[in-house]
Amino acid sequence: MNFTKVLLLITLSSTVIYINAGSSYTNSVDFYGHHLNVSYDQQLASLKFYNLDQKEVTHKLDYYRNANLHASISNLKNHIRHYALDDAATSILIDKYASRITSSSRSNQHTFVKYLVMKELEYDVILSKTGSRLNCMGNLSFTPGRYIYIRYADKLYKDLNFANRKNQGKHLIFRDKKITKRRIGRNTHSAPRINANIASKPVSFSFGVEKHSFNAESNASLTEFLGDLPLFEVGHEFTDISMSDEMNTSTIEYLSGQVEDRETLDAVRFLLAFVQQVVPYGSDYAKYGEERFYYPEETIMAKSADCEDKAMLLAYLCKEVLDINTVGLFFKEDEHLSLGIEIPGYAPSGSFGYAGKTYVSCEPTARYPRLTQSEFNLQRITEVIPL
Repeated sequence: MNFTKVLLLITLSSTVIYINAGSSYTNSVDFYGHHLNVSYDQQLASLKFYNLDQKEVTHKLDYYRNANLHASISNLKNHIRHYALDDAATSILIDKYASRITSSSRSNQHTFVKYLVMKELEYDVILSKTGSRLNCMGNLSFTPGRYIYIRYADKLYKDLNFANRKNQGKHLIFRDKKITKRRIGRNTHSAPRINANIASKPVSFSFGVEKHSFNAESNASLTEFLGDLPLFEVGHEFTDISMSDEMNTSTIEYLSGQVEDRETLDAVRFLLAFVQQVVPYGSDYAKYGEERFYYPEETIMAKSADCEDKAMLLAYLCKEVLDINTVGLFFKEDEHLSLGIEIPGYAPSGSFGYAGKTYVSCEPTARYPRLTQSEFNLQRITEVIPL
């Protein structure tokens, strides 16, 4: 009889614990057109904060680190593996996961869920507060072009709200007994295996008397993802990542076929003409109110692009199609980026030397495909950027 009572008490206690933890729900997260089934503790959907102090945060962390969270993490890890997500892409997935659960993209509830999950995935993240706002900050192994950061425990933590550009002031950091050390990295040579959405665009351009027309096909899931990545400075982060299979088949193969029998100098001019005409010039400030750099595939599909977008597209094509080196020529005072191209055996008047190699300048935003052309005097260059 006593054994039966003890067993009944254990069963009832387990039931109470399960009810307190909440039951697990399944829902769908839209990850760039891929609808991923995810599980989560149902009580996270009605999560509320009252005091937003250490005691309340500690209690909620302890409360939601339960069996439902472990099941959610296992489910998310399957998606991370299946779509080959690096740490930066994983952070974006968790952001969408938290938004789906809390029906919000920037609330304290959203930030808390993102922190809870990132921490459970062993990432080195901290939860902080500025005024009445929670922030999830991460220890990144890469440096975005713009970011909000704080120094804590001899490390630099950057805001994982990659779209956030406004400093929120002094941070109060919440203590957490769970210690994690995994830095958030970025693989600049590969992209997630996503391809749910495909886009196309008619392309027409001329090169001398030649007229060229074809349809550019693009992996719209990929370009949307690239647009959500943190902003980087101009450099290899933009030119190292390969274009999608759709863009390679429709555009890179077409351009490669067109330059196959041309001399290198003529081939460079051909690619320059393509870049100048594939998309009209347009200011980022007019579109976004700030500078925003496109990846090469984004530039081809964009409605407009500015100097650095076209320069990085041409740099990518020179490397991918012709296997030749390029450098970005940055004119800081003029807020302009043009390109220097290394053409073997070609060193005309107006070319210049850099790092033991000879380059000729060109303007990807100009009207005609001329080499040794520069909108500004080369003596105004403030930085040479390998691309």
